[in-house]
Amino acid sequence: MKRPIIAALTLLTLALPVAAQQRMGGPPQSGAGIFNGITLTPAQQKQVDSLYASNQPMRDKMRAQMESGQSPDSAEMVKMRAMRTKTLASYRGFLTADQQKVFDKNVAEMQARMDAMGAGAGRGPGAVPPAGQGGPPKP
Repeated sequence: MKRPIIAALTLLTLALPVAAQQRMGGPPQSGAGIFNGITLTPAQQKQVDSLYASNQPMRDKMRAQMESGQSPDSAEMVKMRAMRTKTLASYRGFLTADQQKVFDKNVAEMQARMDAMGAGAGRGPGAVPPAGQGGPPKP
């Protein structure tokens, strides 16, 4: 039960910039999700576009797993968390110091929303069941 929630939260983290995007089907833009309140330069937007494209295979894989009802194993969860951390750090690295302050605030707000969604019954974005446990509850 915990793994699907963690996978959903990870996917949400990676997809959140896309959810509010101005261009359908493309990478996140200024004014959307984690870039809310940040005006990206054309050069910055190009970097965001490139990073977004490079992460597309992992997003597609996670989406397909979730749609099929499969729970990612612990190794996949580690990879997803690492990808999220690396992606956010890369996005942040494209920004000026003033933009980073807004970005950090946006990321913290997103994390708080994710924590609230995953809270309850011992579930949260960092909750990982012990080895050999997880998956749907047994009837």
